[in-house]
Amino acid sequence: MATCLPLPLPASAATLVRVGAYEFPPYLSENREGLTPGLLSLLNAVQSDYRFELVVTSPQRRYDDLTQGRFDMMAFESIAWGWQDRPVEASRVFFRDAEVFVAKAGPGVDQSVFDRLEGKSILGRLGYHYAFAGFEADPKLLESRYNTRVTVTHEGNVRSVAAGRATLAIVTRSFLTRFLHDNPDLAGKLLVSERPDQVYEHTVLVRRGAPVDVAWVNGMLDRLEADGRLAALWQRYGVVP
Repeated sequence: MATCLPLPLPASAATLVRVGAYEFPPYLSENREGLTPGLLSLLNAVQSDYRFELVVTSPQRRYDDLTQGRFDMMAFESIAWGWQDRPVEASRVFFRDAEVFVAKAGPGVDQSVFDRLEGKSILGRLGYHYAFAGFEADPKLLESRYNTRVTVTHEGNVRSVAAGRATLAIVTRSFLTRFLHDNPDLAGKLLVSERPDQVYEHTVLVRRGAPVDVAWVNGMLDRLEADGRLAALWQRYGVVP
C-alpha cells in the first residue's frame, strides 16, 4: 500500500502578523473601515513575506492584548499614551493629527471660549488620553477633576454640543473634518478651536518578539511614502497629515 506523504507547504507561505485596532474614527470605524485597514491592505499589496490581519480590541484592553501577544503591533499609536513601561518599540512618526475642542457657535462666542476650561462641561471619548487632563484616561477622575464625561462616540459628542447639552467636546481633528464635510448643516453651528489640545505623532508600535521588527516597518513606511500610496490613502479618507 502506498504511503501518503503530507504535501509540503508552499515556499511563499506568508507569516501572519496580527494588528490590533480599536474604534477610533477615521482610523477604525464601527463597520471596520478606515485608515488602519487601508494601511494593512497596502502592506499586503506590496510584499508577500507577511500577511497582515486586523484584530479588534478596545482602548482599555489594548495594552494587555499587545503585551500578551494577542496581536503583534498597532498602527496610529503613540508611546506617550500609556505604553512607556510596556515591551514595545515605536516606528518613526508617519502621520500627524490633533485633538481640538468644539463649542456651539453663537453671538459673542469666539476663540476665548477655549482659553479657560474650568467650569465648562466637556465631552470626551472613552479610553482617550487628553493633554488638558494630564493624559489621564480614568473616567471617574476625568469627571471629578476635569468635569469631563466620556462616551463611546465622537459624533454624539459633537451633536450634543451643537444642541447645547454640553459646553465643549474634544474630538480628533481628522474625524471632525470628515464629519463636517458629510454634515455641512452643522458647520455653521460649531466653533472649532484654533489651538489643539495635543498634536498626535502617530507611530506603529511593535511588540518585542513579533514576526516583524521596527526596522522592517520603517522600511515599508518609506516605500509606501515614496510611491505615493500613503498620500493616496490620506486623500481617500479626507485627512491631511
